[in-house]
This record gives sequence, structure tokens and C-alpha cells, in this order.
Amino acid sequence: MARVTVVNDNPEFLELVADILSDARYVTTLVDGDEPDAIDRVRASKPDVLMIDLRMGNNELHGWEVAQQVRGDEALADLPILICSADSRALTRVGNHLDATNRVATLSKPFSIDDLCAALDELLNGDGPH
Repeated sequence: MARVTVVNDNPEFLELVADILSDARYVTTLVDGDEPDAIDRVRASKPDVLMIDLRMGNNELHGWEVAQQVRGDEALADLPILICSADSRALTRVGNHLDATNRVATLSKPFSIDDLCAALDELLNGDGPH
């Protein structure tokens, strides 16, 4: 069973996604993205894929910054990342920088359960969008 770590600053969203993913055959770890030890908690969860919200806290693109920290961590450098956001403009801006980023995909909120599972499966299979 694949391990998915979800980083978000909204507790209700975290609970909802945990329910969806556990029903869809994933082992899920939830991380509050506003906590200062978020990267340590991601590392400790030993995920097969990271799902992260683009906007967290007061910082406009805090999720993107966390994703870049993950990429800079030797133990997590090849971790597939799914970046989610309801902010389509910011998601598009980030998406424009993904050409050189390996195994990173974006998903617009709101999304369907099928779209979420398909995006995670593509990343886990190594053939997700870049």
C-alpha cells in the first residue's frame, strides 16, 4: 500500500483527504503545514508521494517553498510531489516552472476523488505530468 503524506494548514481539509485516501487504498500521514517542523515530519513519515497545498499560512506560496525544501533534502530529493490549490493563477505560475522539476504535478481545487487518485497513481507509477 502506497504511503501518502498530506501537508496542509486546514484541519478540515486534512481530515477529508485522509478519509478519501484511506478509502482509496493509501496509508496517509497528515502534517500541519504551518508547524515549524513540517519538513521533519514529512521525512519521518517516509512517504511514497507528497501532497501539498500551494498556499498555507500568511506566506503566499508557502507550499511551494516547502516543496523546494523537500527537493533540497537528499533523502527526499526524488519524492513525487502533488501540489494542490484553488488559486488557479498561482498554480499556473508554479506549473510553468515544473519543466526542470522531476515527478511534480499540479491539481486544481476543487477536485474529484477520481482526479486525485489518478494524479497520485500517475506520480507513483513514475509517468505523471512534469
